[in-house]
Amino acid sequence: MPSAPFPDLTVPGTLVIGTRYADGPERQQAVVEAESGALATPPAGLAAVSWFLSTDGETVLTLARWTDDTAVPPAGPPRYRLYRSLVEEQETRVPGCLITAAFDVDGPERQRAFTDAVIEAQPREGGHPGAISAHFLHSVDGSRVLLYTEWTSAEAHQEAAEAGDHDKGHELFSGTPGVRLTHGGRFHLYSTLQRDPAS
Repeated sequence: MPSAPFPDLTVPGTLVIGTRYADGPERQQAVVEAESGALATPPAGLAAVSWFLSTDGETVLTLARWTDDTAVPPAGPPRYRLYRSLVEEQETRVPGCLITAAFDVDGPERQRAFTDAVIEAQPREGGHPGAISAHFLHSVDGSRVLLYTEWTSAEAHQEAAEAGDHDKGHELFSGTPGVRLTHGGRFHLYSTLQRDPAS
């Protein structure tokens, strides 16, 4: 397991998040090593990058936080900003697994309404003990919502899914007009790059 922490999505900035296919675990690691090597000297405005590998060995997810939005490359993965988060104030557990669900939506109003409905549907007395936090990210262009959830382990998430804990959320995912689930994944943190604040 990596010693580096999961990224703190509550830190102000623009998040650029993308996924790409990798043919097996060795290729996943090679993709990360190539990208991190190319960022040995990070460009201005890039504060941190985290790389996650999907548990099925097929996908690499990259999450980059930019402090200067004008420095973000104009072409590439979508830009996101944090809309809302669900996390206990005294939460100290270390995440062991990232679960994502990505949606195409019909504009900014739908982004907000869909996210608020999903949050409203969460259990009042707390969810599965393996669930640590949930962050709802909205793309800057108003076309996407990314649900980013931290869990203690992949096994805990699987247990919650088998117990039906996600059924109400999945009804919203599939039954909300103007919202289309595009993909999701289960990931482990592999590597991080943190820019020296003094540089």
